[in-house]
Amino acid sequence: MPISRSLSSLALAVALLVPIAASAQGEPQPAMQTPSAVQAPAPHHHAGIRRALKALNLSPDQRSQIASIMKQTRAANQNADQPTRHANGKAMRAKIEAILTPDQRAQLKAELRSERQAPPAPQN
Repeated sequence: MPISRSLSSLALAVALLVPIAASAQGEPQPAMQTPSAVQAPAPHHHAGIRRALKALNLSPDQRSQIASIMKQTRAANQNADQPTRHANGKAMRAKIEAILTPDQRAQLKAELRSERQAPPAPQN
């Protein structure tokens, strides 16, 4: 009777393991939601200023200079802490504003102000 005993043991093991395996494959747990006060960072932190700059009538030389400044800032922020990133962002904006004409500076400030007041775009 060793075969019937081993079949009984096997049946018992299967009966015990099937519910455990089924529960492990159950509904996936929902991803942890971030609180509304803490939003996930945008893919490009300087997306707001990029959008605002697109509204300006920049010369090709200005576009090139601004792209270079943004690239340098992105490289400087690579492994930087938050206060350093903030300081780099301020320095970047000052450098960009130095390249702009007075009319472009005024338009940039108006674009950024209206962007801050606009409701946030839905994130996919």
